[in-house]
Amino acid sequence: MKRPMIQKGCRFIPVFSALMALAIILLWVTPKGESAPLADETDLPTLDKLDLFQPGEPAILLSDNGRPFAAFANEYRIFVPFHKIPVSLRNAVLAIEDARFYEHGPVDVKGIARAAIRNLTSLRIKEGGSTITQQLAKILFLTPERTLARKLKELKLARELESRYHKDKILEMYLNLVYLGHGAYGVEAAARTYFSKLVTRLTLPEAALIAGLIRAPALYSPFLHPKKAKERRDVVLQRMMELKLIPPAEGRAAMKTPIKVIPYFQASGLAPTLVDYVRQELERRYTPQVLLKGGLRVSTTLNLEMQRAAVLALKTGLQQIKAGLKGSSHPALEGAIVAMDPRTGAITAMVGGSDYSRSQFNRAVQMRRQPGSAFKPFVYAAAFDLGFTPADLLLDEPVRYPISSGTQRGVWTPENFDRTFRGAVTLRRALEESINVPTVRLIEQVGVNPVIRLARQMGIRSELRREFALALGTSEVNLLELTAAYGTFASRGIWARPTSILEVSGPNGELLEESAPERVEVLREEVAYLVTSVLQGAVQRGTAKRAKALGRPVAAKTGTSQEAQDLWFIGYTPSLVAGLWIGYDTPQPLGSHQSAGRLAAPIWVAFMKAALKGTPPEEFLMPPGVLTAWVNRNTGQPSSPEDPEAIPEVFIQPSTAPTEGPPPEPAEMAPAPMAP
Repeated sequence: MKRPMIQKGCRFIPVFSALMALAIILLWVTPKGESAPLADETDLPTLDKLDLFQPGEPAILLSDNGRPFAAFANEYRIFVPFHKIPVSLRNAVLAIEDARFYEHGPVDVKGIARAAIRNLTSLRIKEGGSTITQQLAKILFLTPERTLARKLKELKLARELESRYHKDKILEMYLNLVYLGHGAYGVEAAARTYFSKLVTRLTLPEAALIAGLIRAPALYSPFLHPKKAKERRDVVLQRMMELKLIPPAEGRAAMKTPIKVIPYFQASGLAPTLVDYVRQELERRYTPQVLLKGGLRVSTTLNLEMQRAAVLALKTGLQQIKAGLKGSSHPALEGAIVAMDPRTGAITAMVGGSDYSRSQFNRAVQMRRQPGSAFKPFVYAAAFDLGFTPADLLLDEPVRYPISSGTQRGVWTPENFDRTFRGAVTLRRALEESINVPTVRLIEQVGVNPVIRLARQMGIRSELRREFALALGTSEVNLLELTAAYGTFASRGIWARPTSILEVSGPNGELLEESAPERVEVLREEVAYLVTSVLQGAVQRGTAKRAKALGRPVAAKTGTSQEAQDLWFIGYTPSLVAGLWIGYDTPQPLGSHQSAGRLAAPIWVAFMKAALKGTPPEEFLMPPGVLTAWVNRNTGQPSSPEDPEAIPEVFIQPSTAPTEGPPPEPAEMAPAPMAP
């Protein structure tokens, strides 16, 4: 019968540990350890300069319903003085980590020898011999090397700690620095992270659970492994009973208590892009020291349910797109989502990319790309404001424009996505079906300047080039400003500045600042309604028809730049506007046959379904200055309900007839035909 094989690596680790322990004992018992010259000591921490124990709590971010979801620190630390740490917690930590802490010096020689013998006999690491002072010394190093030289340096620092501080102070520092999982450093941060309470209010079972985390926070996390967390907690309680730190009856009762956690950060890591966005906003008014240690409470506009929906929709949608794209793995395909309340400008969800751990670049704000046909509604809004109606006709026939670049001259011939022409089409049909040529003809009649002026009023701050190709979305914009601009249509002509902060309070609850919605009327409500009506038609009959799956009134528009390098889908209900972008950080085609209606729309719909779940459908209210009349959708001429091609068209009173726009203005052209 063969003996069971023992892996060499598993056998080597306890042997090496035992040899290191023997070396430490021999070196330690030598007077002052002078026979053990240390290597370069330049990386030893300088205790005089340590600022790790200064009181202060990082700013905490709260969602729109007051639930904490993030802190302005990668490491969540809150200092708590020794006298406020419950005796039960102190004893629990001592029982499981260093029962003889108050009896030995920096090194527990007996403990090291006992641990080495036990580890050798079992051929595995079952027990550590480090004292709390040694552990504190190790924490103070920036890098976790496991070498004899580093261990000797830790011993030197441990000796210095014990010579300078009394035991209570060392234990205080340790309890405020030790890592306890999920970003929590120190017992106060752990008490809040796991139980949403101050450390002073911990029960005995809760204190024992936190003490048990020290050995392996990830393994014993009550969030991830509740069964293992309970087993480890009970080991701590049993050890406390053995050491007579708690009465047996109290210990047994505590062991019968089920694990019950109340996470403080309800959505930790769910909205890192928004956290960065809020931080950048606050850094204009507060110093980094205040944000990291000022104890601020920042109430944000984030809706956790919508944020979860946005993260899931984007992740799932990008995976499906990559799986369907042929020819390569498309690992760098990216996306971004922004959702807002158009009435207030409150940002309710923001996802700046597919994987924040891989890239912190906020594609919703920091990136500007061609919006393609998603820019067209601004052209039509400017036209409606000048007296055009959705029933007016535009020519969808070939047209040529002279272009110039320096001394070079040429001709730009805009094309439609399907390379066909339809003759005369109404403004409604041109926008619903996102037909390029009539839209270029329209901006020629309306003028480039009125379109740019209106877009500026609606919050587009990016550079807009004076060219007829502007109508096809050739000027780059960012997702946030474009989404907020669409919100102007949803809110009946009132633009609301995007905002992520509701109020900021100090550590004692004092109100430091409060933001009020900034709302400006930039568009007549009748004009906004006409655009909304046509974009509803884009959902019913046009390029955004996949949004019909929402089963509620919704207006939306697609945008696809040339060769599908950028895919956009922007849409809204009266109370929610959401924008989506998909593409590559370094522009490259997804395929000339691809479109936003095909690839982006399903992601947008998935988000909106989840975001609006449980809310009743809302109708877009018609303003008093708008009337409806039956017209033939192909000719725009008056008709009757009996006409199979008749639709109820909307008009601004009193004019119902097409109005000639101003003459064309000179503009530089760029040959950049866009797809729908």
